[in-house]
Amino acid sequence: MIYDRLSRLFAEEAPDHRINACKAYAEQRGWQVIHIATDTNVSGATKLEDRPGMREVLSWLPRADYVLAAKLDRYARSVLEFQRLLKAADSTHATVVTADGVVSPENASITINVLAAFAEYERDMITARIQASKDHFKARGNHLGGLAPYGYAVDGPVNNKRWTIDETAASIVRECAEQVTQHGASMAGLARSLNERGVLPPADHARQRDGRKVRGQRWHTTTVRDVLYTPALRGWLVQAVPGEKRGALTNQPVLDAEGRPLSAGPAILDAESWSAVRAILDEKAKGRGVERSGKALLLHVARCSECDGPMYRQRREERGKDYSTYVCRSGVGKQGIHRPNVIVAAPVEAMVTADFLKRFGRGTFMHWAEPDGSAVLQLSEVTGQIERLAGNLVHLEPGGAAARLAITQLNALERRQAELRAEAEHAEGRWVDTGGSVAEEWNRRASEEGRRGLLTDLGTRVVISPPVPGAPKRFNPLRVSVDFEGPAWVRDVDPAAAALAAIAGEELLP
Repeated sequence: MIYDRLSRLFAEEAPDHRINACKAYAEQRGWQVIHIATDTNVSGATKLEDRPGMREVLSWLPRADYVLAAKLDRYARSVLEFQRLLKAADSTHATVVTADGVVSPENASITINVLAAFAEYERDMITARIQASKDHFKARGNHLGGLAPYGYAVDGPVNNKRWTIDETAASIVRECAEQVTQHGASMAGLARSLNERGVLPPADHARQRDGRKVRGQRWHTTTVRDVLYTPALRGWLVQAVPGEKRGALTNQPVLDAEGRPLSAGPAILDAESWSAVRAILDEKAKGRGVERSGKALLLHVARCSECDGPMYRQRREERGKDYSTYVCRSGVGKQGIHRPNVIVAAPVEAMVTADFLKRFGRGTFMHWAEPDGSAVLQLSEVTGQIERLAGNLVHLEPGGAAARLAITQLNALERRQAELRAEAEHAEGRWVDTGGSVAEEWNRRASEEGRRGLLTDLGTRVVISPPVPGAPKRFNPLRVSVDFEGPAWVRDVDPAAAALAAIAGEELLP
């Protein structure tokens, strides 16, 4: 089995040549390659279970004699994580080697830990050097890399880069700020106006300015909001708040030793204009940060009979009553391509729910288990516990209370070891019986999004037809067609059995 890892994916660092070197090494040794796993944009210090490619390696370990990488640092740059990999491999009788010959089957046990320690030392030195450089340039208010905020360009020597005003973009920022503060413009209206005028959004504007090919992106309400909200418009260097995702709504100015914002360039908006814009945006965002209940129950489940497009839920409440509807966008407004297709949401959802639970509610619910390699890691830990406990047992008085307790623990650990060995043999994902029914799982999932996942797993398809012209405006169930392909855990294994299950479900209906 071959493994390769890249911290960053660049064209000149593509993994092909390392994988080819591993294949050549395996062929020279007479080994058969049974699987190739790769990780890209993954640090060597990342935990084994947090790497998608390494999880594949762990899942395949019980079937492999050797794990092969081009060099030792492809496995890990952390002694701790590398030792975890070695223990996991040892628990399945596999050997970790490298194609450069530094770690071979003959010298693996001696060489590998020494080299891993040097790899970790190198990583620590690189990390410390990069962090010290960032701290130095941040304290001076220098640009730290990446795209400058919209309205700015980057200028200056490599060791003293600063922001300069990009007047083309800055004029758009000032115009939008004035529209918001003086004319009550909305984010949607500004985005629509900018798109109609052909104004390039931030990323495409930067590409055009730098002579690169634009990607045809568009302004969105969130794009306009972020451009106007960021503290960078005051010329301040910004950084993410610890524990928060980096973004215009959460970034804060970098402060100097006296608590003042560090300036990386001239301001685009003065303090009064910027504060006014932020106050208006905050007022418009009453729901910002409020926990949502989830998306519509039938999103991507309900389809339009006219165009087979998705039906979207438009939420509307008046005086505590729900008047939400499902609407096909292709039948709305001047750009509509077919007659309007709108239906009241609540009775449709109730109808689909009742039909779904009647057909499948009593059936067994199963969930998909991905092969994440955790069983192999646990196996190595349990094996180590057994070895330590067995070593201690020889020093205990035979037949004594301590010896009997140790033997009881050993028996339990050995049973767990057998269970983990059996689980580790599954290299592919599989459906696992949860021991409960579909109806029980439906009740357990309180959110619309969670229940929609159940509908999808059982192949639910709802087709909604437009109303007949002149018909009463009350809910008509004849407009709704509900079909089920059957459980995904049956369809994936035996499509024919799924078809029979669907027929059996039809027979349950009156």
